Formats: sequence, C-alpha cells, structure tokens
Amino acid sequence: MPTTLGVAERNGLTARLSGVLLLLGISVFINYVDRGNLSVAAPMLKDELGISAVELGALLSAFFWTYACLQLVSGWLVDRLNVNWVLAGGFFLWSVATAGTGMAHGFWSLFVLRLLLGVGESVAYPSYSKIIALHFPEEHRGLANAVISAGLALGPGFGILAGGMLMARFGWRPFFIVLGLVSLLWLVPWL
Repeated sequence: MPTTLGVAERNGLTARLSGVLLLLGISVFINYVDRGNLSVAAPMLKDELGISAVELGALLSAFFWTYACLQLVSGWLVDRLNVNWVLAGGFFLWSVATAGTGMAHGFWSLFVLRLLLGVGESVAYPSYSKIIALHFPEEHRGLANAVISAGLALGPGFGILAGGMLMARFGWRPFFIVLGLVSLLWLVPWL
C-alpha cells in the first residue's frame, strides 16, 4: 500500500505515482462495472427468482441508498484513518458483495448484498480525492482526476457490453462470482 510517494518530477509523474494512478483508474473502472451489472442481469434474475417489478425496483435502487447516505461517513473516515486502508476495506467489501450476488437465491439476499455494495463503494470517491490531494502535485491533479473520470465512463460502457455478452453465454451467476473474485486481485498490488 502506498505510504510515502515521494516528489513528482516537474515534467512527469514518478513511476510510483503513475502506478498509484493506474490502480485508482482500475479501481473506479471496477467500481462502475460492479454497480451497473445488476441492471444487465435484471431480466434473467427476475425470471429465475420470480422477482416482481416492485422488488426489482427496490433491488436496482438499494445500492444508492447506502452509497448516498454513507458518503459523509466515508469522508469522515478517510480524514481520520489511513485512506489507503479505508479504500482497501471498501474495495474488499464491494468485491465480496458482487461475488455474493452470484450466489444469492432470493430477493432479500440480493437486497442485502446491494446495500453492502453501496457501503463498500461509498469510500471510493472520498478516498480518491484524499489520495490525489495528498500525493499528487498540483500540476498533475488534472491528469489524476481525468483518469478517475475515464474509469467512471469506461466502467459502465464495458460492463454493459461485456456483461451482456458474458451473461448471455454463461449466465448471470458466473458473471457476478467471477467478476467479484477476480476484482479482489486489485488488492494485491494496492497492499
């Protein structure tokens, strides 16, 4: 996990900061694939689990309930604890929630997992902002924020296309399980 990143060179980022930026970009990419994949799976899981339109609406919105409500708490946490560990903990929680979604067998288990996904992902943007403010010199913050924004747009673009194709071929359950478990590999270089 990054501790002291050093001083960035005037003309470019150090190798260490470039690596951190790459990991942050991958993190937000995964973040947005994870939050949008239930909408792709909705028709399949609705039929398989017998979920009503009202229940599906609750499932699709549940993520945002905890995500939005915990933004202030997450901001408070990253200001008081080691931001690198807070991001790692949130990333772990949202990846496990994604994998768990593929193992869910009813509305309530899916609902709880979507709430947990929101809890985990709520730490992302406060963490990204804190890491950029702490470690990126002012002349490189535009690039750092652009990488975050690119991940924000590429995640759903890729997730909807690839997710739809993979779910059509292998089913929605394997997609969630593999995505969640493979995402955990991000923690290895981060830690």
